[in-house]
Amino acid sequence: MENILRPIFEAFEGREETLGILVLEKTKTNSPLTEQFDALIIVLVKNNETLDSVCNVEHYSIENNSIAVHIIAENNFLKWLPSGNYRRNLLRVINGQIVFDRDGYIANLKKNLFDNPIETRKKKIAIEFAKLIRCFSIGKELYEGNQYLDAFNQMVKALHHLARLSVIEHGFYPEITVWNQVKRIEPEVYALYLELVESSELIEKRVQLLLLAIEFAISSRARIGSSYLIEIMKSKRDAWTISELINEPKLRELTVDLGILLQYLYAKNIVQIETKEIEGQGIYQTQYKVR
Repeated sequence: MENILRPIFEAFEGREETLGILVLEKTKTNSPLTEQFDALIIVLVKNNETLDSVCNVEHYSIENNSIAVHIIAENNFLKWLPSGNYRRNLLRVINGQIVFDRDGYIANLKKNLFDNPIETRKKKIAIEFAKLIRCFSIGKELYEGNQYLDAFNQMVKALHHLARLSVIEHGFYPEITVWNQVKRIEPEVYALYLELVESSELIEKRVQLLLLAIEFAISSRARIGSSYLIEIMKSKRDAWTISELINEPKLRELTVDLGILLQYLYAKNIVQIETKEIEGQGIYQTQYKVR
């Protein structure tokens, strides 16, 4: 396959902006990463304003082999690291074979991905924890409204976030086949997943049991799940408005779920609410502070 792909490699190797090239060939274990193409090539390039999307994609055919080429700008890729967005492309870089590496850029990038610094891990945990709370809350509301199929769907999503959270807590990077990881790392969470998808109980009963189990899982992880946010909130003495928190650069990836996370932490007495009257209008602005 390398000889077949060589013309594509050489075309990008000759470009000054190319930082590195990786390739994944279709196998049973990584075919989700290659999207059923015979080979998928990742080309990381220097920051480039001419790229019209987060990832430019080209499809080719060489000697009856289907080839996909994904061209990713360095700044976009680095934005994805703390948030876990575009996880499939992150996993492609982790699992891809290096075929070109300018000044050791890709090797160093992979090393940093595997090292998973504490600060980055805390942020990833916070993101998954907030998403877990949101899915759980929506699922509970749907269950109480007798919408059992929709509640079931939210419980599946909640379990996926719990699974990813468990993997990150143990210092690993969540793969697409995250349940294989969880089965080894935290079998209790894996058992919850089996209970939901394989049980012979009625869906209503399955959701009811999972709501109890996930509520306990969230409660037991409240401190570690909120530690990243709490540390940022402690960085100043005054209380924070929701607008200030949303506009805090370090919390950018948490913006969507920040409101529901704060409400949960308030209910758990981890943060407190203070109010400030706005110009004597009888309207009070809500502010948040760590207890």
